[in-house]
This record gives sequence, structure tokens and C-alpha cells, in this order.
Amino acid sequence: MILPIHQDPRDLALTIISGKLQTPLTILKRHTLTLGTWHLNFHIIGESHLVTIEHDQQPVLCEVLACADIKATAAHHHTFRDLASHCYEQPGYSVHVDFDNSTDTLASSGSDNLLEMVFPDIEDKSPITQILWEKVGKNTLQWQTLHVYPYNNRLICVHSLSYFDTLHYNRTT
Repeated sequence: MILPIHQDPRDLALTIISGKLQTPLTILKRHTLTLGTWHLNFHIIGESHLVTIEHDQQPVLCEVLACADIKATAAHHHTFRDLASHCYEQPGYSVHVDFDNSTDTLASSGSDNLLEMVFPDIEDKSPITQILWEKVGKNTLQWQTLHVYPYNNRLICVHSLSYFDTLHYNRTT
């Protein structure tokens, strides 16, 4: 049973790590997608998400959007105290995060490309985390996430959109 935990979206941080994530996180749901010798692992970790990318079974990149203290030397770390949009790019990978009050969930073309978790109600509203992915080319994948947080008797929705291109990803960045 999952107990309701009130999380504040202003405590969110986007952390991008080159290599392996060392911080242990509780994984509630997961799915692995393979693109040739690349493996993309999608995880729901509470009202947050983790995407890990491996090449030839070696960790390459981790994307974490969470209200968690990630103990790592990050390639990029950004906090959202002001709930303002943010974008991070490097060759072959990008992520854009924004906030709004919409209540629409992500539309899936099938259940095999969506992870979803609905959490116990807080303030009579249901927190939700969704990850939706799709191939947008032979070597390119995009994924969207939705994190719905009850906040001050309303909902704050956090959207992210990420792209990963196996041909253009620069592992030395």
C-alpha cells in the first residue's frame, strides 16, 4: 500500500548524470526499451521519474525529475523553486520541463508505451505520474512525462519532453 505523501512541486529538481546513478531510489514501475545496442529504462519513482540509458550494458546517462536529494556529480542540476520552464540540451539529448494547471493526461497509442501510477488522494485530488515514449525515427526516441501535484487546493502539472538520438549522442559531454 502506498501512503499519501504531500510533495511540493517547488522542491522538484532536474538532475542529469553522465554514467550511473549512485543514489538508491524506490522504483514503483519500470519498462525497458531496446534500440539496437542501446537500452532505455523508464522508471516511476514516487511522484517522480527516472530514465536511465545504457549502451552495450554500460550506464551512459540518467535523467531524474524528483523531489529528492540526488547525491551525484551531475552533468546538469536545476531546481524549480520559481516553477518556471527550463530546457537542457547536449548533442543527441535534450529535455524541456514546464508547469501549468491543465488536467489532461498523456494520450497513449497503446498500453505498451505508457507507464502510469495514480497515488492516494491529497487535498481530495489524485497525484499522478505518467511516462509515455515513442520512436520518432530509426535511431531517435522521445518521451514525455506528466507529474500531477495537488498544491494549495489546485493541481500543478509538470510536463517534460525529452529526445534521445543514438547516432548523435556525445558520450564524452
